[in-house]
Amino acid sequence: MKEPLSKSLKQLIDGAPPEAPTLNHLLEATGERGLQLVIVFMALPFCLPILPGVSTPFGLAIVFLGVRQMLNVPGRLPRFIGDREFRPETFQKVLRGGVRIVGWVEKATHPRGGDWLTTAAARRFHAFVICLMGLLMSLPLPVPLTNTIPAWAILIIAASTAESDGRLIWLGHLVAAGAIAYFIFVWNAVEEMARRIAVWFSG
Repeated sequence: MKEPLSKSLKQLIDGAPPEAPTLNHLLEATGERGLQLVIVFMALPFCLPILPGVSTPFGLAIVFLGVRQMLNVPGRLPRFIGDREFRPETFQKVLRGGVRIVGWVEKATHPRGGDWLTTAAARRFHAFVICLMGLLMSLPLPVPLTNTIPAWAILIIAASTAESDGRLIWLGHLVAAGAIAYFIFVWNAVEEMARRIAVWFSG
């Protein structure tokens, strides 16, 4: 039986160096399930407004990890992201702020129908979606929910993969589809607004 997600996350963070921890420090201490835990951890700040200002580095880190998963290579981040030093309290703040979310994930995820998740095609597909959502999450757009919706998709897909939940993972993909639809809506709204402003100025 796998240990609870909250306990695994706490052990992951407690094992980081007490001074100037980095994302690569977390990755070095993990296996395949641990890689998904790191992705869950990086999505947490955006599911609720826990830690503003880190969407771009965390989003880009998720993109890189998604690409490496697709290529089936060890999860190691480039130095400009992975070796960026954070304040010692930052990781603990994320974990404390996300305790309610982690609690929900623990109750919702169960090992069920997850045998297909280990196939190469499934792994690449889920990693691609996580990569795409990380890219959307990293965009510094001053629009509500542009970080939140992709973050929830990432959280559900990564947690479902870590817990071998082959059913709940489809909820993550549904949220991902909603994120894409929302970004298309925002793009169309901005485009229409720009068109109207151009018409107004042209008289």
